[in-house]
Formats: sequence, C-alpha cells, structure tokens
Amino acid sequence: MSFRGCPMKLCAAVVALMLTLPAKAADYLGKVTAVADGDTFTMESETGKVRVRICGIDAPERGQPGYGQAAGVLANMIEGKVVHCLQVGEGTVCDGRSKPNSRDRVVAQCFLDKLDVAAEMTKSGTACDWPKFSGGHYKTSEATCSRN
Repeated sequence: MSFRGCPMKLCAAVVALMLTLPAKAADYLGKVTAVADGDTFTMESETGKVRVRICGIDAPERGQPGYGQAAGVLANMIEGKVVHCLQVGEGTVCDGRSKPNSRDRVVAQCFLDKLDVAAEMTKSGTACDWPKFSGGHYKTSEATCSRN
C-alpha cells in the first residue's frame, strides 16, 4: 500500500485503522498433545503449539464437579490424534458471537475426522451447549449449563 500524496492526518487515520482490525482467523491441523479440561486442549500444529478453547460449549473447570469426567472424555476422544480446528471467523458456528481468542487460547470449532468435537462432548453429557456463543447449535436435553 502506497501513501504517496496522502495528507498526513488521513494517512495516520488509515494506519491506525489497519492496526485495530482483528487478525485473520486461522485454520489449524495438528496432533493433540494435552487436554486441560472438557473444553480446552493443546495441539502441535504446523505453526507450533496452539492452546485451543472449543467454541460453543462449556465444561466443568478444574475443582468443579464433573471436571475429571469431562476431561477424561475429551482426552479419550482426541488426545494423541490429529484434529482440524477452524478459528472463530473461519466459518464456525460461533462466528459473530465469540471472539477468535480468549486469554491465551485460540477459540475454534474442532473436528476429529468428520466428528464435531463439541457435539460429541454435549452428546456425552460432560459438556453443555453455550447458546450465547453457539446460537443453540449443540443443544441437548440432558445437559444444562449454569451460564445458559
């Protein structure tokens, strides 16, 4: 982009706007190396280690009832396996509802082969739909979330 002939104030405004635009969302493919809980894991992708927060669901955190079961179900499902994760903004069920990053994690919809990991977690009853972010995409009759 060339700024020749651009008035100083206009150029400064354009540059400032460009710096505030969110980074383009990403598409990750990699092997899951660790599971933190029922909705967070670490994977080794082509760009290095990536911490992922699965979008659209909520699972118990460490110290909460159900934590061990939720973490165990997710670990049994994906640990040591290759998953494909689409960061929010890349055509996920959470686009327009969730930010692409949360704390030190990429927020993404993830797949094991053709299985939607979040859908499998809600079907297992160890995680629940979080309609604020999923738009009700993972709705289940068994699990209810205190955040719903």
